[in-house]
Amino acid sequence: MTADSSPLRPSPTALQPEEQELVARIEAALQAQDGERPRACLFSLAQQRENLDRFADLLARYPSPLEEQVLDGRRRGLDTLVEAMLHADQATFPFRAPTMALVGRAMNMAQINFLRMLWILCAGLPDSDEAGELRELAARRLRYSVHTRLVEEVLADLATDAVLDRTLRARAVRNLAQLWGNRLTWRVHTFFPILAATWEARQRVRVVGGTLQGNSELMQLLTQGGEEEFVDLLLDQDYGEGELLAFREFLFGTSSEELERLAARMAAEGLSSIELDSKVDATARDAGSILYEFFRTRFMQCSARRTAKLPGPRHTAEGYVMLAWLARQDGGSAC
Repeated sequence: MTADSSPLRPSPTALQPEEQELVARIEAALQAQDGERPRACLFSLAQQRENLDRFADLLARYPSPLEEQVLDGRRRGLDTLVEAMLHADQATFPFRAPTMALVGRAMNMAQINFLRMLWILCAGLPDSDEAGELRELAARRLRYSVHTRLVEEVLADLATDAVLDRTLRARAVRNLAQLWGNRLTWRVHTFFPILAATWEARQRVRVVGGTLQGNSELMQLLTQGGEEEFVDLLLDQDYGEGELLAFREFLFGTSSEELERLAARMAAEGLSSIELDSKVDATARDAGSILYEFFRTRFMQCSARRTAKLPGPRHTAEGYVMLAWLARQDGGSAC
């Protein structure tokens, strides 16, 4: 090493150690096979992993929103970012977001697609026991990556709701900045484990319907590993109709409007219970798509109500839980 040279920094990688270990196990399983198919799979796997790490390298080239920058004598940092984002709405939020945030979101989607590819490759392994184990590990890591995308959407949704208390919106932006600035290592199960555990448990709930009170679904949620604190944060002593309706949507996976129509039908036909179809073909669709669609459908309905000033929840259950959690930071109170 010369006097002018500096130590080489390790190249950034988009995969966590557990994800790297999963890739290595799948590669070993493919290398143990003969034929054109495993060779083609190994080539695709190596190529897509290289592309993913290029995203990580690109991400590292942009300034972090957590650090102060100077451009032509003008200083900008976390405080100026918060102020700028508080003037954004849902339509302009992506335009005001720092480049690192936008590149990070693209990388997150590339990571989701990469993990989905691993899930698909596992299905073709000849050892059914090994294939099943690796496929479940890939599905779990896929859901974890989707968790990151969902939390980012929840925080951005709260930050752009002008009706909310400004302090809470600012806290949402600051938490977004932490995610953006630490994208390569940020994971929901360390940042907000209550939400991650409840999402995992909700995937195992079988919606019954019944009287539409949600007692069976709530019991399943808690016994399948859902956090009681999720319910406590959502339905604390100050909760309103919006939080309650959002929680019912979360439990049943159905909009408030549809639940109202079902309740009216039960009353008109003199029914004491009704069955809801919650069957999901988990073999044909990956776990990440199932989870994302479960959230995104409710999210879009809430956004539409908010924009059109329609009755019903303005945020998802996850949004109300996050709002309550933000209110507890620094002793703040929700509006």
